[in-house]
Amino acid sequence: MIYGAKFWNDRDRCYYRQDNNPTEQLLKKREEEGWLESCGPTAAVNCLAALGYNLKILCPGPYLPQPEEILMDFFNDPRNYDELEKIRADVLNAHLGNRIPQFYPHAVKQVFGAIGVFVWVSGYVKTISYLKHGWTLQLCIVDPGHYIAAVAYDDESSEIIYNDPWPAGVGGNGFNQRLNIAEFDRNVKKFAIIYKEQKYAD
Repeated sequence: MIYGAKFWNDRDRCYYRQDNNPTEQLLKKREEEGWLESCGPTAAVNCLAALGYNLKILCPGPYLPQPEEILMDFFNDPRNYDELEKIRADVLNAHLGNRIPQFYPHAVKQVFGAIGVFVWVSGYVKTISYLKHGWTLQLCIVDPGHYIAAVAYDDESSEIIYNDPWPAGVGGNGFNQRLNIAEFDRNVKKFAIIYKEQKYAD
């Protein structure tokens, strides 16, 4: 049986990729080394989309900004630094805000009205217990340093189902990839951002 967020298997609705947004295009065209920077905001958006959040950003004109780009902007907008420093003051001047996991709950609430919780995760069993609730988890891969969106759990194969915002890193298809226990223990950092359905945010 597969336990997952409401739209975990709806590619059109809940899969976002990081390599097609304005920040990445700007860095790429400037030939910045390590230009892939927005995996965190994109993973967060994947998590929220799987839960059914409305992520549409409206402008006065017809242009529809990509939601992960707006979330990226929030992290690195100096007008938000005072708020972010209250969460974790030791890192803001040294790192981009989108790299700091503790900032995500505040950011998604401000941008999307969503609820997220930063937690330290003791292991695989605890991680899958969150997925069995129908929640989603933003996880961080150690090598390469990279955020992914865990959206479901397959208890027959004992695998986490996740969306990778960088499809080129997983053979070209980042949607509904699989993560087993051994790989989780070897290559996933021991924290997560848990995202819950809209009813918890109201």
